[in-house]
Order: sequence, then C-alpha cells, then structure tokens
Amino acid sequence: MKVAIVTLRLPSLLGEIAMNDFHKALYEAVLVAFGKVLAKYNVFAQSAILKDVGKEIIQYLQEHDFHFEEQGNLDDLPRLMTLFVENGFAEALSIEPADKGANYIWQDLYGMAAYKALFDVAENPFLSCPLNLCLYYLADKYNKTFLLHHKSFDLEHHITQSQYELVDKVESSEAGFDPLVLENARLYELACQREAQYRHQAITDPLTGISNRRQIMAEGAQAFCRAQRYDRPLSVLMFDIDHFKQVNDTYGHSMGDVTLCLLAGLCQQVVREVDLLGRIGGEEFLLILPDTALAGAIALAERLRQAVENTVISTDDCPSPRSAFRITISIGIATYRQELPNLEALLDNADLALYQAKRSGRNRVAVQS
Repeated sequence: MKVAIVTLRLPSLLGEIAMNDFHKALYEAVLVAFGKVLAKYNVFAQSAILKDVGKEIIQYLQEHDFHFEEQGNLDDLPRLMTLFVENGFAEALSIEPADKGANYIWQDLYGMAAYKALFDVAENPFLSCPLNLCLYYLADKYNKTFLLHHKSFDLEHHITQSQYELVDKVESSEAGFDPLVLENARLYELACQREAQYRHQAITDPLTGISNRRQIMAEGAQAFCRAQRYDRPLSVLMFDIDHFKQVNDTYGHSMGDVTLCLLAGLCQQVVREVDLLGRIGGEEFLLILPDTALAGAIALAERLRQAVENTVISTDDCPSPRSAFRITISIGIATYRQELPNLEALLDNADLALYQAKRSGRNRVAVQS
C-alpha cells in the first residue's frame, strides 16, 4: 500500500496558547457552521452534515481574509492543510512522499481549548477537529474519504503522527455516517486513550502513583509564579523517612517500597485537594501548599508527622523476625518571601530546614527562618 507520511508538531501548550486572528476566526467559523447546519438538519446524524460543516468553515475563513481558492483537484487537500499550519493551527508540518502517486495522509488535530465547543456537539474527537471536517468536505467532492491506518505519539517532542489513506467512498444509508468515518472515529478515540495513558505515565511516579519530580517541580514553579504575581502566601514542606536505609536492610527493598507507598497514601489523606504532592527522589517527598501561610503549614506538618508516627506497618508479607514496625519522618518548612527569586530558592530554604530537623534529633518539624 502506497502512503505518504505527514508529521506535524503540535504546540506544547495547545490548551493555553493565546488565540490569534486565525484561531478566533476558526472558532467563530465552527460555531456559525454548526449553528447553520444543525438548524437545517435538526440532528447530527447524517454524513451530509460533515460535508456542510466543512464547507461552511472554509467559506467563513475566506470571508475573514484567510484565502483558500479551490483549484478543482485533489491538490486542494494539502493546500488546505498548509493554510491551517501557516496560521498557527500547529507548529510545523512535514510531508514525506513514499512513492510517486502516493495517497494523501495528514496529521489529525484536536486540542485547542476553544474547539471544545465543537466536541460538545460532535461528542467525538475525530469529528471535533475543524481541519478534519474541511478535508472531508473536499475529499467528498471527488467521491473520496479517508481511512486511518496508524497513529503514534512522541510525547517528548510533542509530535503525533497519523497515516491516512485516501480511498473511494463507500455509499451508505442516508441515516448514518460513512462507515469509514465512523471507523476513523473509533480508532482515533482509542489512540487518544493511549495518548492519555502515556501522558499520565510521563508525569507520575510509577511506585507511589503521585507526581514525579518533573511534574511536581513544574507545578511548583506555577504556584510560585502565582504567589509572586498576586502576593499570595505559599509554603513548601520537604520531608523524608528517618533511617530509611534500616528499613531496606532489615525488611528488604520490597517492604521499603511498601513503606514509600504507605507514606504517599498518608500524605494524600492529610492534604487538601489544592495541595501539590510529589516524590522527588528516593525517600524524599515535596508538598506545596498554595495560599498557606506559616501557621497553616506548621499545623499540617504536625498532623502529617503524627499520622506517620502512629501508623503500624505490618511485615506479614516479608520474612522478618518482627511482625510490624513504625517509621518517622522529618519535615522542613519554608514560606514564600518577596525577595526569593524563584522556586529553587524557596526549596533551598526548605532543604536547610529539613537538615535542621535531622540534626535536632529527627521525627520533628523545623522552619527555615
């Protein structure tokens, strides 16, 4: 099967980027198109609606100075893709022909926050992409449609690659979508589920299920910026397990893993929903408390310390002469001050406080003054 590979780089902050003129016009085009078409058909259940929506979107863009003149052949498809990309729908587009005469395939897009209005109507991510609808309209003019063959993700570089084959359209009943469109939608939903799983794995500590170091540092930097911008209180707790090496040496590393998971669970029981919890390495954890001054941070730290101290950890599942043991934690607290330049400086203060707690005998809370 001859195909061409189209790779398109998505903006890394699709849900947060500011809307430029093209996005504003496209968003308005989507709403206008669905308003007109749904008023005509009353129900989103016919393949004709896909064509009409795509047609309305293209016409609206043309009326708002985003020119696209159809040349009357299948070359209109990549030309329309180029119009979308050049105006900020994605960061880059590269087309690698497999062979002369290869079928067109393109990057499937969905993610700009504004287009969620379209998703609310279509209730399907494949049908929620304005570019999909426009291309479907153009392909249908030549009795063609698209078949999805493959979809893959490169989260590190924010690239999604899709391979679509342009095929002859299969006639379907008036009451339903083109079968290939529905199959594309089903496959795309599965691909989106897989992407969500990959993204979750990229930000989650695999052992404890809480945020990993990369994620908690990113969330912490955002919390610091908000505190700095709006002059709001912010506190951080850095803590680790006292004498954790003895746990591993006495009960084995598997019980050490159980202990880390138990500590993460205790933390989740103590903190608020707005608080940010992450494992930053080994037995060391970080807790970020937005809108929390020193007194509140100390109170929470003490609740956490006592909860850990009072918890009995069973060793039934490991070979040990002791049936249970307890652990303690030491906690260092630091609070935001205007002279601190960034999150790293705040964490340095918390780290110094943690060292002070260790030096003072462990199983206690210390505050960096």
